[in-house]
Amino acid sequence: MKTKKRVSLMLGTSLTGAKDSSPESQSAWYRTMQETMPVRYQPDYDLWEVFRYDDVQRVITEHATFSAQVLLENFDDVGGLNSDPPDHRRYRTIAGKAFTARRVAQLEPRITAIVDEILEQGSAEGRLDIVEQLAYPLPVRVIGEMLGVPAEDKERFRTWSYQLLGMVPNKEDPTNSELRNYFSRMIDMRQKEPCDDLMSALLAAETNGERLSAEEVQQLCISLLVAGNVTTTVLLSLAARRFTQHPEIYQQLRADPALIPNAIEEILRYDFAHVNFMREARHDTTIGDKKIKEGQIVMAWLSAANFDETHFPHADQFDIKRSPNPHLTFGHGIHFCLGAPLARLEGKIALESMVAHWSDIRADPERPIQYLNPKIDLMQSFPVLFTQA
Repeated sequence: MKTKKRVSLMLGTSLTGAKDSSPESQSAWYRTMQETMPVRYQPDYDLWEVFRYDDVQRVITEHATFSAQVLLENFDDVGGLNSDPPDHRRYRTIAGKAFTARRVAQLEPRITAIVDEILEQGSAEGRLDIVEQLAYPLPVRVIGEMLGVPAEDKERFRTWSYQLLGMVPNKEDPTNSELRNYFSRMIDMRQKEPCDDLMSALLAAETNGERLSAEEVQQLCISLLVAGNVTTTVLLSLAARRFTQHPEIYQQLRADPALIPNAIEEILRYDFAHVNFMREARHDTTIGDKKIKEGQIVMAWLSAANFDETHFPHADQFDIKRSPNPHLTFGHGIHFCLGAPLARLEGKIALESMVAHWSDIRADPERPIQYLNPKIDLMQSFPVLFTQA
């Protein structure tokens, strides 16, 4: 098995020439690169960047040429996601069972109950912290209940998830030993006393007549932890920010809630402005007229691909009625985000409840947004005011 290559570059470090981290600034710069330098070499990192949709899609799906076995410094493999076939197929087959359409649909009543409970908390005062009270606790409670882990550990999950994705530094525990030890203890308990939860189901699952080892179940639990909460947290945070900055969009959704799924896809396309995948060239190859050497790293900018005019006419316009919307924010092919169906459902339920119960939503002028990582728009706190409908 090939050893995963580590790269000394923290995820979220801006390699772009955008003036700031806003989606508008990033998107304008991405389009400039697509027109003038669609494949760019970064000598300081011995790294290539690709910006056009077709090139990005090729890099993240052509596994015979570009290997996914690339890790950033202080970044651990999340449940086998940084692996290639056939190893990846084994992980994906089992982990994918957690997010089948049927299993996700069965979660709808529970998600609705959690959202209603959260929104009710702020109803008396007409204020809510979108991140601290909704965008983070909603998905972590859902995935926590699926895995069967205690609700009181939710804050630890946030820190671990962000560290695993390189969104925040992890200098004190670069091997993520605390997280691994946590799940090892949980798995040991389930081996002795199985419960009616996903962790126990993974331990009992078989692939071609073989059961997964405790270490493999640990990897899968870590994968599900990340896939099941980070995307929804960021999605709801960015949605709320867009609504406060563009109240006319919020009123459109209030008037026609059927547009919410479309709005979610456009937020995923437009506002997720810092998404990239890293791949390693398995052999010498070319992208456009550039020669990529074996062993060199290629950064595929999914965010840039989402503004490619050949696939998204008038890409610089935010359009909640855009259709089709083949954005690559969740990836493509075998590495498509495991938690995408769950994130979409959680986002849909949360936004439907908001527009049904709040006649407006405004940023709290006395409590500004606080960021965990401003370079990638990762919010820690976003207080808002609203009026009950």
